[in-house]
Amino acid sequence: MSARLAFVPAVIRSMARRAAQGCGVLLMAAALGGCEQAVSGEGGNSSMVFGLFKSKYRTTVRPELGGALKRESALPAFQPQPKPAYPVVRNVSADAPPPSGTLAAERRDRPPAEAFIVDGAAGRPAVALVNTYGDKRSAGFWEVDGRRFGKARTATFDASQPRWLMWASEAALALPVDRILFHLSYHDPRARNAVFLYDTASDRVRRLGDVEPDWPRGLPPQYLDSLQVRPDVALVRYGAERERIGTQQYVNHFEHILLFSPRHPDGLEIATLGLDDGHVRRWGMVGSRLWLETADDRASQAGRFIWSLDLAPVL
Repeated sequence: MSARLAFVPAVIRSMARRAAQGCGVLLMAAALGGCEQAVSGEGGNSSMVFGLFKSKYRTTVRPELGGALKRESALPAFQPQPKPAYPVVRNVSADAPPPSGTLAAERRDRPPAEAFIVDGAAGRPAVALVNTYGDKRSAGFWEVDGRRFGKARTATFDASQPRWLMWASEAALALPVDRILFHLSYHDPRARNAVFLYDTASDRVRRLGDVEPDWPRGLPPQYLDSLQVRPDVALVRYGAERERIGTQQYVNHFEHILLFSPRHPDGLEIATLGLDDGHVRRWGMVGSRLWLETADDRASQAGRFIWSLDLAPVL
């Protein structure tokens, strides 16, 4: 009887090992079967297995630009950026919130209010995105007359704005055709950051999407970056979808690159740069070709890349 009892656990252990092995085979078969569907049309077992390691954060490029970045071996010398053919943003303080405040000539520390001013053109008044500080932060658009506030603009930032607890702009960029691109921090009720586009001529705001800072650039956080392509053409880039990779270390899964011009006043997204191809560390123009030096800062896939993209079809 004791021999029989000793034999039972051994049989159970053997059956368990065989079941585990069978499950492993089934799981591998299922994984490979899934990959075969993902790479159908490529043919061959090597292509099927390679599908296990396909990129997770892919770059997309507009079809009229060829649909893909071109891999390069070295960066050329960039051409100097031209001077914009439109007014640029002036960031200044105000000694009190609008409408009573007086604007300073520069941005001072801890002001009760501050303004991102874009001077008017063709007889239109200057317009400012104004942050008001205090117990509750808020922001809005105002016309500016010299060093005084003029009429309040009626534009709202978003349909959900009535639910916001507080909000303020962290950065603003002037763009062609009377547009202002700005980053806004707000609570809805949780803290959020987004990019918005304001048309000063029509007094309308459009939300472009959530935004994350360019983490490798450090403090203070930098949410927007721009590159002047021609006097009336500018590129803007911003990151999205944060991932934590270490203690106070983050990367963004994607980086959006938009082109603004008289032909594309509301912005044309020319590329969404996936992290597998790195994110921009340096960029510049040579003729109509955009050049990018990028980096993937994840330890497991760290690498640097050089890419180019001909923008001629959209300029």
